[in-house]
Amino acid sequence: MLTEKFREIFKGFSNKIGEILGKTGLSPNFFTSLILVFGFVAVYFIYLGSFKIAILFILISGLMDFIDGAVAKVNKKETKFGALFDSVSDKTTEISWYLALGLFNPQLWLGASLAIATFMLSSYISKHAKAVGGKGGGGLMERKERLILIILGLLFISYISYILYIIAFFSFITSLQRFFRNYKILRSL
Repeated sequence: MLTEKFREIFKGFSNKIGEILGKTGLSPNFFTSLILVFGFVAVYFIYLGSFKIAILFILISGLMDFIDGAVAKVNKKETKFGALFDSVSDKTTEISWYLALGLFNPQLWLGASLAIATFMLSSYISKHAKAVGGKGGGGLMERKERLILIILGLLFISYISYILYIIAFFSFITSLQRFFRNYKILRSL
């Protein structure tokens, strides 16, 4: 009941943002481009060790990710290219944040590399399964959860190594969840 109420409120908010920004004439892909711009600014500040500023730009990048979808949906400008561009922008910025952590502190390379490998594996399974008739998404560790953990890691930088391993572990579990769910679905086709 509470979840449904929250979804209704969020959908209304999303639609309003989409309507307002849709009137500017700016395309959803413009906002998707800003995901990359603000995401890469966050990379720079992670590399410098200015984590609070990096968090601000990660949040702005996430806001652009929300806005591009809202503008596309409300203004009926959803396209296959837009979906691809959004997905590539999300993956590119997230990978770059992990790489920036590894550059900031080389002791973080292993955790950052494992986080990249496992979240990309879960993403690959999702996209490929969907392409062959299965289901995409789902599982314990999706993008929202990873972003929350990255932000927490940057807030409490002394724990970032543990957080990278947590992201890697639960992204791997998510990969298994997606793989076995689609094994059942695709086996019956």
